[in-house]
Amino acid sequence: MVISQERLGEELSQAMERQSIIAKELAFKLRLKSVSTISMWTRGERPITENRLHDLCDVLGDWRFKFIVAGYIAGVDLLGDNEYQNNVLAQHNRVLKEESERKRVDPIYYDVISRDNTDGDHIILEHDKESFEEIQAEISEWVTGKEQIICR
Repeated sequence: MVISQERLGEELSQAMERQSIIAKELAFKLRLKSVSTISMWTRGERPITENRLHDLCDVLGDWRFKFIVAGYIAGVDLLGDNEYQNNVLAQHNRVLKEESERKRVDPIYYDVISRDNTDGDHIILEHDKESFEEIQAEISEWVTGKEQIICR
């Protein structure tokens, strides 16, 4: 799922909260003429340019926001939305589950690609999906752990 402007704005607002920075201070650090630009960004009313996204990442120094921005630019949701995003242990269990699902498909996948079997396209797609979900879970676990350490 591609990240929307609205979600990007929500994530910016949350990153500002996590980093204890107000809109006026952020606008000053970004050398913006108006604080209202920040408000429009956080409400998803004005698109944030790629250069400004890089600036925001540098100024905020927020790990989660950096992954959100990377996903936004790449057109891929690297973190995903999940009910466990604030719990490191639950995130770790999610990683184990996704890894298990990918490993279940591995032998079939490798058999299909080793035989160059065109009938196995659905297996290749399933393996790609499971691999991506595993990577996404690992990134989420890492970011959640970073947030909990930093916010102590």
